[in-house]
Amino acid sequence: MGAAAQHAVTELGSGGTTIVLGHGLGGDQTQWAPVAAALAQHARVITFDNAASGRCAPQVFSPERHSSVLGFSDDIAAVCSDLGVRGATYVGHSVGGMAGALASVADAGLFSRLVMVGASARYVDDPSTGYVGGFSADAVDSMLDTVRADFMRWSSGFAPLVMGNEARPEYSEEFARSLRRYSPEVAYTVFKAAFRSDFRAYMHRVSVPTLLLQSSADAAVPLTAAQWLEDEIPDARLRVLRAHGHFPHVVAPAEVLEALERFGVPG
Repeated sequence: MGAAAQHAVTELGSGGTTIVLGHGLGGDQTQWAPVAAALAQHARVITFDNAASGRCAPQVFSPERHSSVLGFSDDIAAVCSDLGVRGATYVGHSVGGMAGALASVADAGLFSRLVMVGASARYVDDPSTGYVGGFSADAVDSMLDTVRADFMRWSSGFAPLVMGNEARPEYSEEFARSLRRYSPEVAYTVFKAAFRSDFRAYMHRVSVPTLLLQSSADAAVPLTAAQWLEDEIPDARLRVLRAHGHFPHVVAPAEVLEALERFGVPG
């Protein structure tokens, strides 16, 4: 079974432009459904499920390899290789955005453009440099302890916190259900990989035009982290969306699509 089949790849549309959509932790490719359907009117659109998510083959997940975001980055490259995709536009959410950026650094011809939605190079504050990632080291340690000790309780609080949009509780309820497809140990592994990561040293090596999309209120990634990426990635521009929460493509797909169009996606 090739990487595309293992990651349950879905292809929509056709055309000279290929767009690859990568989801973040706890979600799956269905979170992109409205965006993918709209983009597929003018382009070939590829979605897939990350290791341990959605319909991804169980054997893909490795506790060792996916203890780093680099494992997810390697998976993206493998899916693209299996499909013969090069020079595509990659749009990635959260950790999926950082994984795509790292794949681009490893292979500069893999993508022609990047869009990183709610991505962060480091979630933990670094007082020694003045970097603000949004979380103290103690807060991350406490969160990970709760993930391991009482995953159900943690997911019940984490989902509405990061989804926001309290007036639409169905969004956070669906995300909580999606999160709980992880076992507690898998959840601990992947969230530790994300929240203890630090990829700041790689970001100046991103060599393709990059759009950073950031919600106006995001409990997972503060605006300062997005601004740091804009300053560090050589050809990056930041757009702050009106949408609230960590999942603008879920709660405000039309606004995300408008931002993509302004960036030339598809095109």
